[in-house]
Amino acid sequence: MLRRLCLATIVLAAATSAPAQAPVPLRRALPRALGMAPVPPTDSAWLDTAKADKAALDSAKIDPADATALLNYFRQRTLSEADAGRIRLVIARLGAESFEERLKAMDEAEQFGPAAVSPLRKAAAIDPTNVNAANFEVAYRAGEVLKRLEKLSHADIALAAVRALAKVPDARTSRILLDFLPQAFDQTTAEEIQRTLVAVATVGGKADDFLIETLKDRSPVKRVYAATALIEGGDATLKVRVPAAYPKVVEAARVEADPDAKFAMNLAMAVTSRDKQAVTAILATLPDLPRGRLWQAEDLLLGLAGADAPKVAFGASKAAVTKAQAAWQAWWAGASGEIDLDKIAYRPRLQGKTLLVVMDPRNGSGYVAELGADLKERWRIPNASNAYDAMALEDGTVAVAEFNANTVTVRDTAGKVLATKPTAGNGGQRIAGQPQQLQLLPGGDFFVVCRTAVVEMKRLKPDVAVIYDRANNYDICAAARLPNGETAVVIQNGPDHLVLLDKAGKELPDRKVKIGAPGSVGHLVNSGDNRLLVTEAAKVVEYDLTTKKAVWSHPASNARGVQRLPNGNTLIVEGNATADGTNRVVEVTPEGEEVWTYRLNGGLVLFRAHRR
Repeated sequence: MLRRLCLATIVLAAATSAPAQAPVPLRRALPRALGMAPVPPTDSAWLDTAKADKAALDSAKIDPADATALLNYFRQRTLSEADAGRIRLVIARLGAESFEERLKAMDEAEQFGPAAVSPLRKAAAIDPTNVNAANFEVAYRAGEVLKRLEKLSHADIALAAVRALAKVPDARTSRILLDFLPQAFDQTTAEEIQRTLVAVATVGGKADDFLIETLKDRSPVKRVYAATALIEGGDATLKVRVPAAYPKVVEAARVEADPDAKFAMNLAMAVTSRDKQAVTAILATLPDLPRGRLWQAEDLLLGLAGADAPKVAFGASKAAVTKAQAAWQAWWAGASGEIDLDKIAYRPRLQGKTLLVVMDPRNGSGYVAELGADLKERWRIPNASNAYDAMALEDGTVAVAEFNANTVTVRDTAGKVLATKPTAGNGGQRIAGQPQQLQLLPGGDFFVVCRTAVVEMKRLKPDVAVIYDRANNYDICAAARLPNGETAVVIQNGPDHLVLLDKAGKELPDRKVKIGAPGSVGHLVNSGDNRLLVTEAAKVVEYDLTTKKAVWSHPASNARGVQRLPNGNTLIVEGNATADGTNRVVEVTPEGEEVWTYRLNGGLVLFRAHRR
């Protein structure tokens, strides 16, 4: 009892001082790119994926060309429903009142072997919204059992094995991966499973029978994974890529009872198969969709309507959404006969997710989290050192600008550091330091804004190229690379505050723009043809670089982030560690109407938000 009380005291004290540092367990495995076709390549801007995969599989002595060995790896880590129930009970006993009972539960959990790794990982992740001594005790002991079971990095091995299975045809792959899906180590693994299912949707040119069977599975997540694979897999030269299975997918979408799953299926059919009936089905479900799905639906409809789009917004209330639905249904009734989806090059711009960067002003720590379509956290990266910005990469990893650590890191969604690029130190000589804004350039390089300089970090190379150097002034607030190759920089101490650089990084005297005084750390983004959005002391402002005049503004208290959305609205981060209600992310229309708000309480400060 004494041991438990001491442990509880320590961990509860830690929770009180920094409640946001504990990671949130994976709540539900959701596909990364449902309705997004084709899925993007898995190379990130920093990682040599092939090399990392080889090292991971070598550590487990698995031949990447041996389908049986790869599949056996997942079989050993897949729990039956009965075993899953039993291990949940065992894990619950890790927090038992009796010390002896807790030790006994640890031994029993270990006896499940590799199949226990995934549930133990989830148990070891403490939910900060449900903090108590028993939860911490369970997390502590789950972590101790994991140390006994995990001599290798199984998260890395699982990712490598999933990717390898996409290249080794085997009729068993879809069944084994879908059985393993509920035990996926993290969100990244679940997303990689979706990609591989797309790759193996056909076997010898024939639709995978198990994927068709799974359209009737009890799990809506599995139904969506199967449907997406049958829509996006197969022959990419065809509009309907797996013709024999498509009628079954259409029927599955028609009878689907889960609104989120129904939307995902229909979006995939509309985007990949150019199916007009799928658009009609999406319109019918709008009022029942979670907010993130509404963003995706709106993006699709705007892409189809172009300049003819109804002038309506998906407001915060269900009544506002229903009103917008009626306007869009009326437009579709008149326009659908004339629209040829085959001729519209629509590409989804949104996945219905929101990336948040959060800081604890009490100790400089922070975290990066992603909200799903339902606005609940899908994953959280804890212990980021003064995270000022973050960027989701195509392979599911995340780049984080860690201000006080003078470093940009690439992490998986569980927080593991996969790659590190210092922005300070180079044989003892300072390069830049204190990164505060990130931008992914078209070739895969990183554009990094620091307090003293603007730099580029090269893809898969150690190079850091200084584009613009302010030496010891420490007055760069924000910057952005523009489509024409120029660079815009906001300088705190400059008389005009906004300067433009040519492609060589030299200031263009005739291109300076006088803007309002910025905060010490701001945000600057390209918002359209020759236009920029910038955060200023008490507002966000859009400037036209041709006229050098402000063309739009909106009041914002301590604005820390801004983004122009595909629908023309603006996403603004107001980061205040106060009780005045302005620690929030808000979406506003060009007319200034607030149509969506997300608030964060508890003394932590919202620093950035990126809708994607």
